[in-house]
Amino acid sequence: MDKEQEKFKKVMQMSKIEMPFDDFEQRVMNGIAALEKDKEKALSNKKYAITFFLLGTVCGMMFNNYLMAKIQVADIAPDLKNYSAIGGQLSFAVLICFFCLQLWRLINMQQKRHYQA
Repeated sequence: MDKEQEKFKKVMQMSKIEMPFDDFEQRVMNGIAALEKDKEKALSNKKYAITFFLLGTVCGMMFNNYLMAKIQVADIAPDLKNYSAIGGQLSFAVLICFFCLQLWRLINMQQKRHYQA
């Protein structure tokens, strides 16, 4: 019976499992904390993006109006005035479209995250 108990003890010692993931819970919690920090940073970046979009739009309109006023009083050929005004207006419109596209993508990303949560 003693031999059987010794064999049993040896078998039991061999059957001990060492967990290679002792820090699994800590790593998961650290990952969650990092995601929360990233979420806060993304919200901050969103606020900056919207703020700079609005500032860029307002400053762009003011700059565009300033350029149009300068073109109108400039001593250049009327055709060149017209082409310059059209070019300025088109470039401003294209920039506004690009800004709107980026804002639309940002809003779309936010809505997708909201539906996934």
